[in-house]
Amino acid sequence: MNLSSALPGYNDQATEGIAAFDAAVAAPEFTPLPPGIYDATVLKGEYASTKAGKDAYRMRMEVTEGEHVGKTIVRTWTFGEKAMAYTKKDLAPFGLTTTAKLLSPFPEPGREYLVKLVVALQTGDDGVTRNDIKRIVIVRIGESPEAKFLLSEDPEGGR
Repeated sequence: MNLSSALPGYNDQATEGIAAFDAAVAAPEFTPLPPGIYDATVLKGEYASTKAGKDAYRMRMEVTEGEHVGKTIVRTWTFGEKAMAYTKKDLAPFGLTTTAKLLSPFPEPGREYLVKLVVALQTGDDGVTRNDIKRIVIVRIGESPEAKFLLSEDPEGGR
């Protein structure tokens, strides 16, 4: 019994939903970035939880130059007793200096953070090799391209 014809869009070569599953190509296996120095932009920072359920702050960045353009890399900070001072030091240059700021959208609307990342590899107890961001240097904080576009579309010039 063939149930595929009962799936919405199946005969129309659907591009999403379960009807598209058979024609989909599997994503490549995850591979971390090679160790090195990368130019990147901050995509998003947000309050998160670790796998163990502890409070954390996660920042996702995207490589903007070189062979690995478009790859994303994540740095997570925790708030445990031993980590707190380092977390506070690392997040302060981003203006993330209070709990309220950590819980607010980041980057702020209209802002763009360009950074330089020093990336190493680290193999966990589970044998999986992951990226380890050793250092983040803010190169420039500026107006995001989206903000410039929105201002150019606004006849009042954003006022």
